Amino acid sequence: MKTIWMGILTLTTALGITQMQEAPEAVVQSNIHSSDRMLIVLSAPSVHNTYYKEDFENIVAFQKKYAQTVLGNDNIVILVDADTLPYYQDELPEDLLLVANVDDIWMRDFSTVLPEAMVQFTYDPSYFESRSDAERIQESFVDATDTFNLEYDWEDLVLDGGNIVDNGKDKLVTTTRFLEENELTKREAKEILKEVTGVKEVAIIDYDDEVMGHADGMVMWTDAQTLLVNQYDEPFRSRVMRELESAFSGVTIVEVAATFTYTQWRDFNSACGVNLNSVVTYNHIYVPTFNQSVADRAALRVIQNNTDKKVHTISAEHVCHMGGSVRCLSWQITGANAKKLIEAARQ
Repeated sequence: MKTIWMGILTLTTALGITQMQEAPEAVVQSNIHSSDRMLIVLSAPSVHNTYYKEDFENIVAFQKKYAQTVLGNDNIVILVDADTLPYYQDELPEDLLLVANVDDIWMRDFSTVLPEAMVQFTYDPSYFESRSDAERIQESFVDATDTFNLEYDWEDLVLDGGNIVDNGKDKLVTTTRFLEENELTKREAKEILKEVTGVKEVAIIDYDDEVMGHADGMVMWTDAQTLLVNQYDEPFRSRVMRELESAFSGVTIVEVAATFTYTQWRDFNSACGVNLNSVVTYNHIYVPTFNQSVADRAALRVIQNNTDKKVHTISAEHVCHMGGSVRCLSWQITGANAKKLIEAARQ
């Protein structure tokens, strides 16, 4: 995909001969670092990773389609090991691909939260049988960020990135899983999260998934004052709504129908039918769809009616069975750190 400048004719007067001299290779700039674009980072499954072997082709196809959808709207980079790189080069510009060895695809969970003020929490999910697996995954992420000289704050608290859904300004939602993993009361947890993230208001809701307990399968912000939430059955619905309404001031809360499938993959509950697992940037929203035409259209209608941003759809029907989709697979960053990754990929 790179463009090579044609050799140019130059005259070497000192030697009295004519030479053909090649100009430097032109720099492709698929990503444009600017204040109105957010960088989305994906982690490719390694061709050597046996855990994802059966779903390897589907994950790769999804990530390539995802990148093509983002291209020209926001910025996107895929971290991919050298042996897996050829599986992506056929359909994507080379400056979207950055060679790095990150040991898992679910970037949201073990990476930093809050794109505008990056904070890294300890990745030690209760659903992992071995603490060593979590350490290995997060260490591979930290090694990659060190390689590219990224800077962010670190907190020792245990918290998956998928369990933080922030509005990009002053509010965030997490679940009671955060209380369980850190042995905190709700009051203590809210004060701690306000202190370490700088937000002013925190809602801690009951989780709807006993395995992961993440908030990003339950809610999404379309802007700083509009929060969408899955439409649940009673009495769970009332508990969730009561916490959101009491925690946030001046927020419009809108319920969205979700078509839960209740199937499992390796003990993880399916995320198929959960359209709110979306990535929200400054001017765009990337929404997973699941080939459920009526349900998808209904959810998209609600999302579009509650935002001025441009809504894009990405078919996630071949990856959602693993327990996540668009947001779960995405790391979002801005500022100097985003610029560093964009420039590294160009090289």
